[in-house]
Amino acid sequence: MVDEAVQPFRFLDIACGDARATVETLKGTQVAHYYGIDLSSAALELASKALKSLGCPVTLDHRDFVEALRDWHEPMDVAWIGLSLHHLLAPAKLSLMREIRGIVGDSGLFLIYENASPDGENRDAWFRRWERENQPLWTALTAEEYEAMAAHVRANDFPETTSQWQSLGREAGFGRVRELFVAPTDLFRMYCFQV
Repeated sequence: MVDEAVQPFRFLDIACGDARATVETLKGTQVAHYYGIDLSSAALELASKALKSLGCPVTLDHRDFVEALRDWHEPMDVAWIGLSLHHLLAPAKLSLMREIRGIVGDSGLFLIYENASPDGENRDAWFRRWERENQPLWTALTAEEYEAMAAHVRANDFPETTSQWQSLGREAGFGRVRELFVAPTDLFRMYCFQV
């Protein structure tokens, strides 16, 4: 996807964590500057080490991504968020996506990998599928550890349907929304938003 961006490109990694997966994805590309936002100082410390291999300037922001993006002034060519936007309710998702639309401008890309449902599925049905898919596989967790993870998902995960993600993108000002990937479990999807 980054080959569709302006080259070389400025990359914004929202809720970047330790950035290891992003570093592997960006190796060999023309990333001109990497910007990462995360609330965890420990994760950012790990990210600063991992990002050295990219050989480009790196800026890390230790803040909540909603707050950071509200104050953001630097234009970006590619913005990415994975498995974090789903913690927001739809109105907050829309507000954040509008902020990102302003950040990437008319020629940038906004990529997400988030909790998603097929059209017609509600949050409770998504969670029941999440449990059916994950509980049998997570055998390394004790029952208490699994329940703590499931409780986190029940309290904090707000998937959107395919149509809702597309609608949010268009309402945020993106004219083109593409579904790039559907996880084999159909619990997560990747979208690209462009003007």
